[in-house]
Amino acid sequence: MTLSISQRLIISNLLILVCFLGLAGVVLDRAYRNSTETALRDELQAHVYTLLAAANEDPVGRMRLPGALPTPAFNRPDSGLFAEVNGENGGYHWRSGSLLGRPTLGALPRRPGDRIFRLQPDLAALDQGISWEDDDGTAHAYTLTVASDRTGLDTAQAAFRNTLLYWLGGVSVVLLLTQLLVLRWGLRPLRAMSDAVGRIERGESARLDGPVPRELRGLATNLNALIDDNRRRQQRVRNSLADLAHSLKTPLAVLRGTAGTHTDAEQANLIAQQTNRIDDIVRYQRQRASVAGNATVNRPVHLRPIVERLGASLEKVSIDRGIRLVMNLPDDLQLRADEGDLYELFGNLLENAFRHANSQVVVCAGADGSGITLDVDDDGAGIAEADSQRLLQRGERADQRHPGEGIGLAVVSEIVEQYRGIVRILASPEGGARFRIHFPI
Repeated sequence: MTLSISQRLIISNLLILVCFLGLAGVVLDRAYRNSTETALRDELQAHVYTLLAAANEDPVGRMRLPGALPTPAFNRPDSGLFAEVNGENGGYHWRSGSLLGRPTLGALPRRPGDRIFRLQPDLAALDQGISWEDDDGTAHAYTLTVASDRTGLDTAQAAFRNTLLYWLGGVSVVLLLTQLLVLRWGLRPLRAMSDAVGRIERGESARLDGPVPRELRGLATNLNALIDDNRRRQQRVRNSLADLAHSLKTPLAVLRGTAGTHTDAEQANLIAQQTNRIDDIVRYQRQRASVAGNATVNRPVHLRPIVERLGASLEKVSIDRGIRLVMNLPDDLQLRADEGDLYELFGNLLENAFRHANSQVVVCAGADGSGITLDVDDDGAGIAEADSQRLLQRGERADQRHPGEGIGLAVVSEIVEQYRGIVRILASPEGGARFRIHFPI
């Protein structure tokens, strides 16, 4: 399925918006998490300095921490702030009172100067390696570990993440609506162009008029030039055939006059036949050129008035034969076509039906989801299947058709083909021939 321009732009903008806001959310969440972890690490570093400030020396000058620290949280069991000191190659181990009943903090020996920040499932810990000289000048390595419960850290990060998702979701909705408005405004010239083409199709306008954006001026100019060129070309063909027919009138009249005065009856008959064939060919090609076809400027035309007008004329012409026209046409039935083409189409169909009918001609029409179907029936002798196939065969030259009916049916076939319709000759329930024409939507 081919996506429209609006769908393409909406999908692409949505993907860009999702990627951008998703990346922005990840970056902001990472930045906040790094910020809170850095703040917690600095806080633990300050507690390390507190341990060092509270440290004492034993009789030989080695570092010893008191049983109670100045910070009350270190002395209260399970307070959430813990401290542990290991040193002298495993010879010294100290734990704060807050670690009562809890396992060791799991610190590894650190070299003096090392500072390691660790995040465990339930704790955030900082290991600080130091060197302490005793009275003899011997340096002893100690690892000071300070840890805190990370519940507060996780809660703050989760709260920020929820807030971030909430605001990013709101911003995405606002940006999406803004993009839709901008898209609608940006595509307004295309919709205006589409509406203008629709007006041409409906026959409400003959050209693309009105202001056109710079990007669409070439398209509008080319479309107008194409419409004008097509109209001029069609008119030029009609004028050329009309001039040809007018130019042939005098030579044909001379030939007919010559045939009438010719002493050889056989030659006179031959000249008359060929003259009539030339006349038929010119008349057929002229009628064929008059077909406007499925042009984009055609307006919907009501069919019933056309059939009524043609039927009334043919009933007067056939009054001595008593042929009447029966119509079963909805009053609101319309066909988007050139009115002259419709007069040519129904004129030939009705003339042919009146010529072969015994007492009546029936015209029926109806519309459904697939298009409009027209039936023209007569109660005459009908048309043999072989003849019907030949009469509607495409590509048959005009001079190969039977006089009288071939040209009219050829024009009918041309008109129906121009409008992408189908014409068939069937047996009529009235006993004669049925010409069925289907125009698709």
